[in-house]
Amino acid sequence: MLLLISRVKTSTISMLTDDETTNATSLNLDTLDSNNVDVFRQLLNQETIIRMTMVKNVHALMKDMLTLQEKLTAAENRISKIHTSTDHEISKLKEEVKLLKTENEFLKNNSAQVRADIDHLNENLTDLSNTLTDVKIEVRYLSITLFDINTNVRETAEILQHHNNSMENINSDIAHNDRKQSAALLELGKQHVRFIDDIRNTTRTLKADIDQFQTDQWRLSASVSSLELFRNNQTKCDPNQEVAFTASVTSLSSTWNSGTLIFDVVITNTGNGYNPSTGVFTSPMSGTYVFYVSAVEYGAQHLYIDIVLNSVSKVRAIGHSSASYQTGTNMVVLELQKGDSVWVRYASGKGYYSSSVPLTTFSGYLIS
Repeated sequence: MLLLISRVKTSTISMLTDDETTNATSLNLDTLDSNNVDVFRQLLNQETIIRMTMVKNVHALMKDMLTLQEKLTAAENRISKIHTSTDHEISKLKEEVKLLKTENEFLKNNSAQVRADIDHLNENLTDLSNTLTDVKIEVRYLSITLFDINTNVRETAEILQHHNNSMENINSDIAHNDRKQSAALLELGKQHVRFIDDIRNTTRTLKADIDQFQTDQWRLSASVSSLELFRNNQTKCDPNQEVAFTASVTSLSSTWNSGTLIFDVVITNTGNGYNPSTGVFTSPMSGTYVFYVSAVEYGAQHLYIDIVLNSVSKVRAIGHSSASYQTGTNMVVLELQKGDSVWVRYASGKGYYSSSVPLTTFSGYLIS
């Protein structure tokens, strides 16, 4: 082996760069004794071991950097989920995110410094001299650099521990905020349900009022038309044949629920066709008559009443129970024979309302 080595120029293969480095001094091993050759081989072996150790340390450091990057990515994902919290909590979390970003920049700067150190090491390794003195100097330089890397690794481990502690605090805050937000959302849901129920009740009441208003408007228009027709016919009718009445109740009842509704207070009774004792109108002559009833239900108890001709219901007025004191009205035009009877009869519900100025009334008149 020594004879073969003595005939070959000195050359080394770098295990880190895979490049061939030729001795610039072109030393002839023929001039070296066996002791010097052994020393040179030991130095080359030490250089190879140091390079392999450096590669392992660099790979371990890169792995730690990837792990750190994954943890930072996970932290950023967790922080992005926090943005769905309330504005106050978001502002607090943004401050914590800023701190995390500052730490992230610090870690990135350290990583960049480590990479710069590694690049510097690679440049120095490629420039190693083949002389023993240069090898010794490079070995000392590599030892110092390894010590710096170990120091950086320890600092990185401390930073990771601090980061893990911060993540535990963030997770605790997130759990606390989740509980608070869940309670707040539950309360908001209950308030929303109550609000929707109130809106629905108000909508039903308004709808009933609008329907009642439209019905009353239609009936008022019909009444005006009937009165106009009655006025026109009055110019043609015999004054002795006028028939008209209006009767009312001036006291309320919360229990009335059967029979005839007797309007015992007479306001008008031309022709004496209405009997306030029985609540029945008896036609004094044949002709066309208009009858109108208006009744106010009592305290959200619905009230259905009919205008009846000879015991046969003709039309019905409804006071709905969607709200208190709803008014039911209706009007009918009937062809009567002399002696026919018309009255107001109970259909459903309970009670009616009135006051000293009548609210519940029954009217009729002859139009032809």
